[in-house]
Amino acid sequence: MSGFWNYRVIYCEGKDNESALYQIHEVEYNINGKVTNWSETGAAPFGHTIEELQADSDRLKSAFEKPVLKVVRKQRGYELVEVETGEEAYAEPPTALKG
Repeated sequence: MSGFWNYRVIYCEGKDNESALYQIHEVEYNINGKVTNWSETGAAPFGHTIEELQADSDRLKSAFEKPVLKVVRKQRGYELVEVETGEEAYAEPPTALKG
């Protein structure tokens, strides 16, 4: 069975003289709510009509309702953690997936 995804704010620390950056990304989870992947580039709203653009923009805003995440390098790869707690990123699976 497949997982789910949502929009999340990801914080990127600045390097050298660069400023820190916040962007909204698509984050994918397995059926248990563990992060499995995230988009490399930030998400941007789009639509074929003004109404579709506005609806997509509203979906992007849902990222602000969840804790901010940051990418942390581990011995083997990377993971997303919550900025405030340092805990591994997690999302509650939708009711339909809980079966």
